[in-house]
Amino acid sequence: MVDLQASVLAASTVKSIGAVIAVITVIGFVWYVAVNIRAGRDEVGSEIELAPNRKPYYDDETLEGPRLTRVLSTGLVLLGVIAVGLPLYWLNEPGRQSGAVENFEQTFINRGAALFAPTADGGYNCAGCHGANGVGGVAPFTLNDKDNDFVANVTWQAPALNTVLLRYSEDEVRDILVYGRPGTPMPAWGEAGGGPLTSQQIDELIAYLRSIQITSDEAKAEVEAQLRKELGLSEAASIDWDDPKVGETLFNLGISDGFAGGAYSCARCHTKGASIVRSSIEPADADIADHIGFEPGSGAFGFNLTDGIIPRQFLSLDQLVDFLRKGSEYGMLYGQRGQGTGRMPGFGDNPNTEDPADDGMFTEEMLYAVARYEASLGEGDVTADEESGAGTTTTTVGSGGPGAAGSTTTTTEEP
Repeated sequence: MVDLQASVLAASTVKSIGAVIAVITVIGFVWYVAVNIRAGRDEVGSEIELAPNRKPYYDDETLEGPRLTRVLSTGLVLLGVIAVGLPLYWLNEPGRQSGAVENFEQTFINRGAALFAPTADGGYNCAGCHGANGVGGVAPFTLNDKDNDFVANVTWQAPALNTVLLRYSEDEVRDILVYGRPGTPMPAWGEAGGGPLTSQQIDELIAYLRSIQITSDEAKAEVEAQLRKELGLSEAASIDWDDPKVGETLFNLGISDGFAGGAYSCARCHTKGASIVRSSIEPADADIADHIGFEPGSGAFGFNLTDGIIPRQFLSLDQLVDFLRKGSEYGMLYGQRGQGTGRMPGFGDNPNTEDPADDGMFTEEMLYAVARYEASLGEGDVTADEESGAGTTTTTVGSGGPGAAGSTTTTTEEP
């Protein structure tokens, strides 16, 4: 804050100096013009008697005396102003530039905040769905059947955005803003996606989101507090990270009570209908069986986790955890034969920093708990036996993660 104030003060000082120089220069020029115009109106009488080309001008003594002194004095004063002002301006130029950068960022934040604000305040009402300051909320949504006929009006959980840059890169957030999330209440906002906002306005929104992000430690504390709440544990009670219930609760975190709009939940993307608030269906007797009640992790916006994610997609629990930690990167390989779309966030590693891992929303214990639960949705916790050669897999019974132990059985498959 001190650096920002110093930069802004420096920029303001240089701006003031430049303004003074400009004002003095303009005043001098105006004075010179006014004096000459006034001198040209001293003639009295007809043009024939006192035509300009017949008017006597200053004699040599006046031209080389008082007249020359006045002109030289004026020039000397203006030269002094320039000689003093330009070095001062140059010396303060680094501060001015730094202040301009800070002011540029703050200007974008202010504009982004105005765009995020409710419609009544002149914004585009991002806050109406994602909550004031992006803490999460709900959005209205209409469910249609396969023929696009109306089924029901529902309320859909809108994720908190004050952690969005802990799990997505700025480019990935920009893609979401521009193209939206098809099949959800999140519309396309960018021109390229058919929305109303220019690319600069999208950048302004991202600048505002950047300004409201909570820290990694704050996010982890929120997750643990909510986890304890849903598990019914006190603050003093220890969490058994090997307990399958812990992984399941993390997977569905906030789905039942709308905590952070489900931003920390895997089910929000991997279980169809998980984001629909059951208590707000209109009409109340609407049949929405095609939209809710699906098996956890059976797939929706994210891929299906119930058909043996290990070893089908990932050879080991550690490999799956690494994917959960970092998420997918557009066009890059993940797991066995997956190609990243950038839609899968990284829950344990902030993609916008160069810091080591563990600066995201989940701790390592949380990541392993979720991974064990996801592995249990399919064919069990299966890891590759690297020393057994191709076609051999090892099924681990028990927990995974650092320091975990469990019994194993090895099965050999035909290549």
